[in-house]
Amino acid sequence: MVRPRAENYEERRVEILDTAAALFAARGFEATSMSAIAGGLGVSKALVYHYFESKEELLFEMLLSHCRLLIETANRAVASGSPEAKLKELIASLMQLYMSSRDKHVVLMNCLKALSLEQQAEIKGEEKKIVAIIKELIGQIKTDSSAGEISATAMYLMGSINWTYTWFKEGGTISAQDYAELAARLFLDGLKH
Repeated sequence: MVRPRAENYEERRVEILDTAAALFAARGFEATSMSAIAGGLGVSKALVYHYFESKEELLFEMLLSHCRLLIETANRAVASGSPEAKLKELIASLMQLYMSSRDKHVVLMNCLKALSLEQQAEIKGEEKKIVAIIKELIGQIKTDSSAGEISATAMYLMGSINWTYTWFKEGGTISAQDYAELAARLFLDGLKH
């Protein structure tokens, strides 16, 4: 007989993913065991294995769901307004998400190679969807740019916000919102010249 799914099944999965993300971000994927994840939750290792067959499956699910949230956030940000307004909203929305999901973002930037090549390709495909949204906006703002310039500019913008986790401190001298506004202003001013 198949064991029925608990009412809090999805909530428990999210809790496991969040705990694993914090541990992977702090210690790295290789140095974090399923036992450590279970310990962080105060549950048995068997319970964690009930939700995820392996640490790699857990990592893949974490990164896939994080990328899909990034895409959903980006699509919402560019739903209406002028291209410039959309770009400002996109940068602000991504910064807000990076701050609220910092651990998962750190894991995405640093642990992707722990997955199989097939899984890496799927995650990279999701990341390309975000870049495509940015490239589309840049093309609308800077209509005289070549495809190569648009790609390079999109990667430049992504680099300016993707790696903020390495230096940005909440509660520091600048807020995430202020940084997003600064990045958008500098980026848009640069596109105009």
